[in-house]
Parts: sequence; structure tokens; C-alpha cells
Amino acid sequence: MTYKLRLSVFRFDAKSDYLPFYKKHIIKIGEEKSLDELLKMIKEEDRLFDYPTDKTAAIKIGDKGLFTTVRIGDIVENFGTELTLMPLSEKRASKDLIINDKDFYERFDLIDPFVDSSDKARFKELMIYHYVSDTYKYDDSYQGDALFLFAYEMINKYQSQAKKILNLIDSETDGIWLHTNLCGKIFPIDYKIEEKINILKDEILKARS
Repeated sequence: MTYKLRLSVFRFDAKSDYLPFYKKHIIKIGEEKSLDELLKMIKEEDRLFDYPTDKTAAIKIGDKGLFTTVRIGDIVENFGTELTLMPLSEKRASKDLIINDKDFYERFDLIDPFVDSSDKARFKELMIYHYVSDTYKYDDSYQGDALFLFAYEMINKYQSQAKKILNLIDSETDGIWLHTNLCGKIFPIDYKIEEKINILKDEILKARS
């Protein structure tokens, strides 16, 4: 099946624009195509348009984050044919759907002493969870859900460093206790995220005793 999509696409160039705006596109695309392929079609219509293209690329449709590998048919089934495409963080937009992710990698610096530098590639794959968080939206000092999900993996990989990692995220001011549920912020929903966060909280409480 082919869909006719009516798109409002976020546009902003930090080097020249004062405020963002939305550009309209009408594009026909097959249900088996991916969001990345849709973004390529937008680029063909407007060569000045930029978007993330790496294998872990993600954007937002409305207020939900999703990887650009998601199938168009699944997107239409859940969002309809009128879509608003946005960067993961509007306030950190640098060029259209591309963001300045410097603050995200600063979170890796927090945990870097307890892991291997090669683990940074895995951390990058979790970026979407950092920027869709409601807590982060209102408090950009928040350590972030990407860091917590990464910590979940790292305490299993580096068991000798587990207590130090748990101590790192056990903060009442910017740590895991400020986490808000991500289930409504990611498409498709992954309930395992909240399971992992709850396991971490339990491990922190055990480590305190």
C-alpha cells in the first residue's frame, strides 16, 4: 500500500535562524519503506534539509521518539498520515533534525572511569532515551535515562565496578530517583525499559544497606 503523507517538518539553522519554522511537504511512500527513506525523499525535494543518518539515528514524531529504521506502515497505523517531524530536542537543534549532542556525551564522561572506552559506541545507541525524557525536558542537569540504561548493562559487564556505578546514579538532585516513565515517550513502546530502571533502584537500595 502507498500512503500520501502530509508532513510538517521542523527547520532551523543555529548559524542563521533566530526561531525555528515548519515546512510543509506532501509525499507518497510505500508502507514497507522506512522513516529514513522518507527523510531521504524530503532531502530530494529540499537539498538544504538535514537529518541524522547514522545507524542509531532517531527523531520525534509529535512528542514520541523513534528510530529512523521504523517502518512507514507502522507509523501510519499509530500516528496517521498527517505527521510533524521534529528533532529529539528542539532546544538543542543545530540544523533541522540534527541536534547538538555535547551534553549527552558529557553523561558518558561521568561513568567513563568505570567502563572501557570501547563501550562508548553502545552508549551512543541509547541517545534517544536521554532526550525524550520529561525530566530532562524540565531539568537539563538530569543525569538522564540513557545513562541509567547504560549503567544497567555496565554493572553486569563490570561487576567489580557495580557499587561505584550505583553510587554515581544514586542522587536525589539529578539521579535515577527523578526518572519519569518513558513508555509513552518511545515508539514502539518497550516495557523492558521500566523493568531495568526498577531493578537498578532495587540494587541501589541493597547497596545502601
